[in-house]
Amino acid sequence: MANLSSLGVGSGLDIASLVSQLVAAERAPAQTRLSTAQSRINVQLSAIGTFKGALSDVRSKLDALRSGALATLKATSTRPETFTASASAAAVAGEYEVEVVALARAHKLVSGAYLDGAGTVLANGDIDIQVGGASFTVTLRDGSNTLADLRRLINEAADNTGVSATLVNETGGTRLLLTATATGLAHQISVDGMAFAERQAAADAHLRIEGFDYASASNTVTGAIDGVTLDLVAAEPGVRHRLVVAQDHDAAHKAISAFVNAYNAAVNTIHSLTRYDADKRQAAPLTGDITVRGAMQALRGVLGTGNDGGALRFLSEIGIATQTDGTLKLDASALTDALKNDGGGVAQLFAGEGGYAERLIQVLDGIVGDDGQVSARTDSLQTRLQDLTRQQDALDLRMQRVESRYRAQFTALDTLIAQMNGTSSYLTQQLASLNLLTAKQK
Repeated sequence: MANLSSLGVGSGLDIASLVSQLVAAERAPAQTRLSTAQSRINVQLSAIGTFKGALSDVRSKLDALRSGALATLKATSTRPETFTASASAAAVAGEYEVEVVALARAHKLVSGAYLDGAGTVLANGDIDIQVGGASFTVTLRDGSNTLADLRRLINEAADNTGVSATLVNETGGTRLLLTATATGLAHQISVDGMAFAERQAAADAHLRIEGFDYASASNTVTGAIDGVTLDLVAAEPGVRHRLVVAQDHDAAHKAISAFVNAYNAAVNTIHSLTRYDADKRQAAPLTGDITVRGAMQALRGVLGTGNDGGALRFLSEIGIATQTDGTLKLDASALTDALKNDGGGVAQLFAGEGGYAERLIQVLDGIVGDDGQVSARTDSLQTRLQDLTRQQDALDLRMQRVESRYRAQFTALDTLIAQMNGTSSYLTQQLASLNLLTAKQK
């Protein structure tokens, strides 16, 4: 059978082009329907993904409100020049008197002055250095036995137990200064094999909390008050300063503002995905979508319902109001006043049992959770897309058969025309011969 490229030999027609056009014309209606449907579903899937992302962001901000962002405590020192403080989740609100009697200090030893400076050659041998109960050894040898070498060997020792070495230059020569890398009495330095004098005694920090003595090897004190870390800056014996552990209003304000901003961003996203342009008579990808419409109704329903019990029941009491377009408007000064006047009540409004965070999260989980409406809708669209893919495969197979049929038909036609052309040529030749013969006979 002649292939497509050889068609038209007998007829002189562009049969390859004819077959292609006939197949394309027959494919067009079904292909347009499938392509349009696939494009529409892909657009909807993308829009559903955007919708889910916006609501998931709202949920994450609500999670922060519910999990402690509103109960965060802040530790404040009335004398940061003497000490600063920070609070963890284990802290308890309260006020404390703190007196910094003495700071923790690192032990320091210093050698005598060497007139030849860093290049001074020292006696070979082992030098044992002990910090607390742990020790290490460095060895001076020919070619590696200067004062600078000793400094390097100490600092680079793999088993260094907590001491740094520095060269200090003065008019009378160069000294080697050894400093414990940690403060406190437990990190005193001793050296065997070389003479050193004490430059600074090791000392623990000494402070008084509510008049009670507390010692710490470090100026970062973590055990004096549960959940509170004190960073000692300067000793001020005999003077007490206040430490206040209270709700962090700034952190709470930021967390609530973050929720409002995320919610408004979600509302604006949903508006863009569902609007209808009357002038262009053009619908957005999710115009009229029941999942989106139901989600917004459910969220607005929660926001419009007050909490049961508690001094604060409605968001409007802390400066949050719903606007006509569905977004929330936050009065920052009203929220600040609410936090100052009743920070616990604000926390209860959102994070308490049956509070706004809990109820909104329940709604959102039903929408964007693993088994929520968005997941079901996505699965449905994916199923439809798979069905369209199967229809596309079936259409491609059917068009292959159509093309083969047209090719066979035109091949047969081409062969017939070739035969007829051959017969015509033969008859023409015969008639010409007959005419010639007749002319000769005359």
